[in-house]
Amino acid sequence: MVNFNRNEIVSATQLVRNFSSFINNLVKKKIDKIAIIRNNQIEAVILSIDEYEKLVTDAEKQSVRNYFGSISDEEASRMEQAVSECRKTYPGQ
Repeated sequence: MVNFNRNEIVSATQLVRNFSSFINNLVKKKIDKIAIIRNNQIEAVILSIDEYEKLVTDAEKQSVRNYFGSISDEEASRMEQAVSECRKTYPGQ
C-alpha cells in the first residue's frame, strides 16, 4: 500500500475548486502525488509528468529483464534505447 502525507489527500470537490494550486504544487515538487478521495475511498492518484515517466521507464526496464532473464543494467538500457528509437520511428505502435 502506498503511503500519503496529509497534504497529498484531497476530496474530488477540493481538487476541482483548487485544481491550479494542486498542479502547481506537483510541478514545484512541494508534493509528490495527489490522492483523490470520493466516498471516503482513494479513487485516483495524480502524478507529475516526471514521476509518471520514471514509473513507466522503470516498469519497461523490469519488463525487459523479466523477458530476457538476468541481464545487466547496461544491456537493459541498450534494449530500452532500441525500443525508444522504434517508438519514434513507428509512433502509436
